[in-house]
Amino acid sequence: MLLDGRSPTASDLDWLLASRALAFGEGVFTTLRVTKGQAIFVGDHLWRLQKGLGALLYPPETFDWSLLQQEIEQLSKALQEGMLKVMLLAGPGGVGYRRAKQQSWHRLIHPRSLTLNSAAYQGIACWWQACPGSNPEPASKHLNRLSQILASEGCPDKFVEAIQYNSKGEVCEGIARNVFWYSQGCWHTPSLETGALAGVMRRQLLTHLAANQVKETIAGLAELQQAEELFVCNSLQGIWPVTRLEDTSGTLAHWPVGPQTQQLMAVFHPLLGLPLN
Repeated sequence: MLLDGRSPTASDLDWLLASRALAFGEGVFTTLRVTKGQAIFVGDHLWRLQKGLGALLYPPETFDWSLLQQEIEQLSKALQEGMLKVMLLAGPGGVGYRRAKQQSWHRLIHPRSLTLNSAAYQGIACWWQACPGSNPEPASKHLNRLSQILASEGCPDKFVEAIQYNSKGEVCEGIARNVFWYSQGCWHTPSLETGALAGVMRRQLLTHLAANQVKETIAGLAELQQAEELFVCNSLQGIWPVTRLEDTSGTLAHWPVGPQTQQLMAVFHPLLGLPLN
């Protein structure tokens, strides 16, 4: 683990307990897949951290991004296989909610093992549920994840993921993953206007598929029910095909693990060190 480029010490607890990150959730984070000593999609993860800071009204020069990338690569080489959680934490400062003019910041990189759910690559059932609330700046991965915690509590244990809809009935995202579905010769994914997170894997897929093969859209349950294929995804565990959607009334939809989904798994999973099926 690296805190500001060094090993944490007991004295770091002093600033952490007084930090704005702990008091108010002020900060951003990302989680990177590490395989064969390499951090995957590191450029996109750094981009998302910068965008997240911008959404919190901090300038990009708050951090030395090249130094942060060097530290990520250093720990990735040591870890070899697993994941890194990178957190940018607002330190002590300010009065109440009002920030200090010169706010202190800290960077924490935490290596972890990653347990893969091998069965999920053959297809999963998802729970259909209302999003329990929207986070501020929902497209950014800031430290306030109470919405995801409450959503997890509302998802029955037998489901490893849910597909959520917002207060307008619009499909937005999974609890920890973005959603894609294939319909009428094109991939679709919820627009960020629905409250979806701007995920790294989502960004990779949008770039790979290009404009004529994917649409960012606003849709409801009916559009999902008419889809030919559907999957959820993130940059740690890749693509999980969804074969069934349920709620308290029973089964709402079925999908096969179709050729379009398998094609995308074949493109990205070797890079991520993940199973194809």
